[in-house]
Amino acid sequence: MTSGDSEIRLVRGCPCFKTFGDETLCVNNDEILEVDVIEIDPAIFTFHKTREDIAREMVGDGVTCYAAIYVNYPDNSVYCISQGWKLRIHGRDVPGTDLEDALQFLSTKDLHATAEICSECLYKFLLTLADTFADTMSKEEKTQEIKKYVDKFSMMVAVKHSQVDSMMRPIGSEEDIDKTTDRFQFIREYLVQLLDQQQYWMELERQLTEEGADEWLIDLVRKRERLARFEFQFYSQTLQLRDINDFNLMIKMLSFILKTADEILKVNAEIHDAIRSKKFKQMVERDKRLSPLAEYAKKSRIVEHNFGNILQILTRI
Repeated sequence: MTSGDSEIRLVRGCPCFKTFGDETLCVNNDEILEVDVIEIDPAIFTFHKTREDIAREMVGDGVTCYAAIYVNYPDNSVYCISQGWKLRIHGRDVPGTDLEDALQFLSTKDLHATAEICSECLYKFLLTLADTFADTMSKEEKTQEIKKYVDKFSMMVAVKHSQVDSMMRPIGSEEDIDKTTDRFQFIREYLVQLLDQQQYWMELERQLTEEGADEWLIDLVRKRERLARFEFQFYSQTLQLRDINDFNLMIKMLSFILKTADEILKVNAEIHDAIRSKKFKQMVERDKRLSPLAEYAKKSRIVEHNFGNILQILTRI
């Protein structure tokens, strides 16, 4: 399949481009990279007809983002224009045919024209609707697959979060997940550390209250404690999910997990915005007890990405 006499199809928009607060991120191949966005209409590259042609426009610095991609019909793959990366989501290459389906679904323009599509819309479509077996699986079969996904993905998230949280010790690696036979024992250390975090922030809240600190700061510390509590709740729920075989009970538990993930996203975004404020940065220079909050910025971006993915999966049922 080609678009006219061209072997490529240009798209303004990218499923791996995300905005988080005032940051612009690339989540290709499940990495979290801050990027500098340059608004370029890919229509200026329409004289290019092959992947080799468009590769000449590649910047390749790992930072510059055009938020624009192209489908390469010969290998049915999708590539980033500015970096030349093949697009991957959840460890799988994004097929060109799936992206074409997304364009057909999301665009009201002539399909032979350069498409301009909402990046977040592309991401949601690929994650929730571009499923080869979507029309052949029963609701029960889909839910079982989602249950397996939530079980393993939650473990992977815990591993990643323990590696980037300055208040934690790493609990292992992704390779360890497949080797373990007792998943509770594997994640137990992470749960214990979440309890330790709750105690730390509760004690700091008490101290700040006694010292007459500003209410916005006390509220921020309170939110950080609440986030640790929600995380503990989330992992406890996913552990219970593994042992539920009744369909209706499983659906109910998944709805609880969905609500918890949503709460995590909301509180995480509020904390992220607060710790990037000028008044917080001035405050942390004077009070080193707040250092773990300042260091949370990196983890907050990863939390937003990972729990956003979980929400997209769970809303499929």
